[in-house]
Amino acid sequence: MSIRHAHEEDVDLTNVVIPDVPDAPTIGTATDVGTGRALNNGAATVSFTPAATGGAPTSYTATSTPGSITGTGTSSPLTVTGLTSTSSYTFQVKATNATGSSSNSSSSGAITATTLPGAPTIGTATATPGSYVVSVTFTAPASSGGKTITGYTVTSSSGQTGTGTSSPITVTELTSGAKTYTVTATNANGASAPSGSASATVTILTTTTFNTNGTFAVPNNTNSVETLLVGGGGGGGAGGVGGGGGGAGSYLYSASTAVTPGANYAITVGNGGNAGTTTTSNNTGNAGGKGNATTAFGLTANGGGGGGGFVYPPGGSGGSGGGGSAGGIPGNADGTGTGFAGGIGGCADGGGGGGAGSTGSPAIAGNGGTGQGGNGATFYSVVYAGGGGGGSMYGSTGNVGNTNQTLGGSGGGGDGYLRIQVNAVLWRNQTSGTNGLGGGGGGVVGPAYSPTGAKTAGSGGSGTVIVRYYS
Repeated sequence: MSIRHAHEEDVDLTNVVIPDVPDAPTIGTATDVGTGRALNNGAATVSFTPAATGGAPTSYTATSTPGSITGTGTSSPLTVTGLTSTSSYTFQVKATNATGSSSNSSSSGAITATTLPGAPTIGTATATPGSYVVSVTFTAPASSGGKTITGYTVTSSSGQTGTGTSSPITVTELTSGAKTYTVTATNANGASAPSGSASATVTILTTTTFNTNGTFAVPNNTNSVETLLVGGGGGGGAGGVGGGGGGAGSYLYSASTAVTPGANYAITVGNGGNAGTTTTSNNTGNAGGKGNATTAFGLTANGGGGGGGFVYPPGGSGGSGGGGSAGGIPGNADGTGTGFAGGIGGCADGGGGGGAGSTGSPAIAGNGGTGQGGNGATFYSVVYAGGGGGGSMYGSTGNVGNTNQTLGGSGGGGDGYLRIQVNAVLWRNQTSGTNGLGGGGGGVVGPAYSPTGAKTAGSGGSGTVIVRYYS
């Protein structure tokens, strides 16, 4: 019951009405309100029923235990803010008017204040070279805000995001360049404040291929490049009975070649060597021409040696050696770049041209020789610089013959001419080395052992320059 006040008389003998003090309200329910509340600034609503007796209240105050944190208002419910995350609280309510305040109501049931989580602690941001993927590490916040953390979001300064339930989280960027990253934690009440930031520079692998002469303009933010140079392949030889296959261009690979940012560099791509030709009147012919060197950034990969021609001359030396003509010795690799020697010629078969990955096959009757070009070398899932196959007047015996004989090596080597011995059936015509791969040309035989008319061996394939850099 409130204190009752009678009519009182003031000093000028005027009657003044003093209201009664309110009676205590009846406590209702306290409810946690955590949605959107920052860490350690929790809130609760407290409901109550005003007393039916006593003076008329003009306001109500809810007070927490512990902490004596208050919230005021003129009606139910009242909101109390500033509660510590994960702490337990009860509340009492009192009514107030001009005369005074009521006693406190009884205490509410306890609530646990919940809020947004604390901010995670940022770790490192690591960009994967050559890709748009960045991995960001972090440490979970010390406080979950009283609700289970259900996930984390990493946000880039570019606007890209990545989500996950634990560290690390990856973000896939759309552009290269310097980026910063922050992390937020999320619970049922929402997302935390962002963490501090971590930085990473996204670099994208760019590949430029030159199959003809050109100029490479170095980006302003690049001071080294990865390079592959392949020289032009040697031309196939034209022998009276079996011309040698052309040697492949050598290759020169550098994982890191220093360049000047913003500078221009001339690129010279080696052409393939000329094909050897036979005459129309007899079994003479000439050797294939040597392929031209490829140069760039002060580096050189030599062209392949030409295949041997006519009878008994050697194959030419070059980046990879040309195959020997029938009965002839092969050419050797000259050591400028990586290449291998050609194969020795047989009685009536040209040896295979050397490849960038293996020597050319010999063409020795009864000794397992096939006159195949040497295989090339693989870079970036492509095979480069295969040797040309030697030309064969008499292929392997048998009804079908050894169809692998005189094939060009993998990596653009041209096939050599092949006539199966049984019934003198033409099995395969000679072909040129593949441009852009530096393959050697295939060898050919003279007109007495092939259809009438002069025969031309396969020419060498042009080389290439591949430049790769991160920007």
